[in-house]
Amino acid sequence: MRIPEAKIEEIRRAANITDIISFYVQLRKRGRNFVGLCPFHQEKTPSFTVSEEKQIYHCFGCHAGGNVFNFLMNYKNISYIEAVLEVAEYAGISIQFDKSENKSLQSDIEILYDITLTAAKYYSDNLLNNPKGEIAKGYLRQRNMKPQTKRLFGLGYALPIWDDFYNFVIKNKVNKDKANELGLIEKREDGSYYDKFAGRLIFPIFSTNGRVIAFGGRLLDNDEKYAKYLNSPESKIYQKRKSLYGLYHSKDEIRRLNKAILVEGYMDLISLYQNGIKNVVASSGTSLTEEQVQLLSRFTRNIAVIFDADIAGQKATARSIELLLKNDFDIQIVELPDTEDPDSFINNYGPEEFEEMVRHSSNFLEFYVNQMNRQGVLSDPSKQTDGIREIIRLLSLISDDLKRNLFIKAISKKFNLREKLLESELDKVLSRARRPYSENRDVKTFSKDKMHEVEGLDENQKENKIELEIIKLLFIDDKEIMDFIIGSVDTEDIQNKNYNKIFRIVWENYQLGNFNVAHIIETITETDIKNFVLSLSLSDFSISKNWDDNFNKDKIKQDIYRFTYETVQKFKLEKIKKQIKINNAKIDGDESEYELRELLLENQKLENQRSEINKKKYTSDKLSDMHFNE
Repeated sequence: MRIPEAKIEEIRRAANITDIISFYVQLRKRGRNFVGLCPFHQEKTPSFTVSEEKQIYHCFGCHAGGNVFNFLMNYKNISYIEAVLEVAEYAGISIQFDKSENKSLQSDIEILYDITLTAAKYYSDNLLNNPKGEIAKGYLRQRNMKPQTKRLFGLGYALPIWDDFYNFVIKNKVNKDKANELGLIEKREDGSYYDKFAGRLIFPIFSTNGRVIAFGGRLLDNDEKYAKYLNSPESKIYQKRKSLYGLYHSKDEIRRLNKAILVEGYMDLISLYQNGIKNVVASSGTSLTEEQVQLLSRFTRNIAVIFDADIAGQKATARSIELLLKNDFDIQIVELPDTEDPDSFINNYGPEEFEEMVRHSSNFLEFYVNQMNRQGVLSDPSKQTDGIREIIRLLSLISDDLKRNLFIKAISKKFNLREKLLESELDKVLSRARRPYSENRDVKTFSKDKMHEVEGLDENQKENKIELEIIKLLFIDDKEIMDFIIGSVDTEDIQNKNYNKIFRIVWENYQLGNFNVAHIIETITETDIKNFVLSLSLSDFSISKNWDDNFNKDKIKQDIYRFTYETVQKFKLEKIKKQIKINNAKIDGDESEYELRELLLENQKLENQRSEINKKKYTSDKLSDMHFNE
């Protein structure tokens, strides 16, 4: 089942991107666009820009961008088809699914969702209803797991039979290639298949909106030949770095309390949740990632981190602190007794004692000082200096000046150091962080004053500036301008290789009848080029005085058309000028008499073309009447 492309385009055109994004981001009008604080990274000055006219958005800070579907996919961590359906519902458009056998990307993703749901039901049935699941039930009883908790989290069991799930796949006509892609079954060298999770307790992993996207499996025997924990591989519906276990269940409580508790494992989270501590998420045994932090920041910026007391857990805590500080979180570190983890602690001492531990947790500074003390750093002046510098480096990640100053005072008091000295060290770190990037910029650079400095800009500065004006004009979202430029400029005429790539993408879409800017941008596959086009389309920077005169003021459409005409005219003249210069260099060389005659004739022809182009003036309000013919 798939949604026809024409219907998707109808939905895209019916929905106003500004209205939809306004549900999630506070926007205010600025010139032709709307701006707000980016929901995908922490910032104080708005760099998130939405164009109602072009129906696109772009952040000049983190470079997130695209159309309304991309926004919902990234903001809600949902699939493409879910985003289309949500926008359709908002726009009041009913959808008739295309029942053709053409398997598009969106139907492919839905197949994966169907398989994970089917697998989750199979595993759950094994645990709850199959007598062979008694070993898993016994294990969960030992862990004080209540029946309602098993059902709430969809816990299951994969029977210790290497082909039981595979036979289920065949019997129920589940796509075995997709099941293999999802890591539910694995292909042997002889071509046969086996169950990847056989003999394991199963923890379904849910998306933020409650769809099963992957699985974690815990081995129930002590066979050292196999890993204790096994996770699904990444797929089109599951990216581990973007998922937090339990967030679907806990997000409402996190919002209500404006605080999250971060733990490592599945059982840690489930035990806390079962005991009434419901504002909890788990990193699934891995270090926290930037994407997970940004996901969590949509619900709160207050967090208590509880990782294991072993060396690996302490290192994970340190890495998490850095990421959380960068994203402006207020951090507490809960240090449980060495022999305890959240699961054992709450079962041994109860929720009241656990909450007391959280209330008396350390801030990140106290945590680091305690770590330094345990490692003997404070007794060695050299090591102590390095330790304090590391704390200062972490302080530099905090964007709140007042909060930084309070931490400076605390460090000063703790180590008996002058505040001025600590502030001087902090200024050095901040100064290094502000240092500008290398002048060798390429298409990844989007600063307003250097936007034109993309790869390929050389001594032909003037020509490339005109090329940039042409590229930006193509993204005005005016079909007549696009008609005129495509009809007047050949793809091989664009010399800058990145501008040429963009021009060819527009040309190819034009040939297919795709004129919508948001649609064209979605066809760009190279991330750097796509980000550049989004920045170019939404930025306020000045390409030239002519651009300012014609686009930064409320000029009438004919003036914009005149500017387009004159830009292409200049481009043509520059191209002729450059070719004449090349020919003259050859004429001054040792060319044969025949070649000399041909070059002179070509120059004469070019001069005639230049004269004709110079004579032509913009006299019509229809650009299509003004094509240049060489």
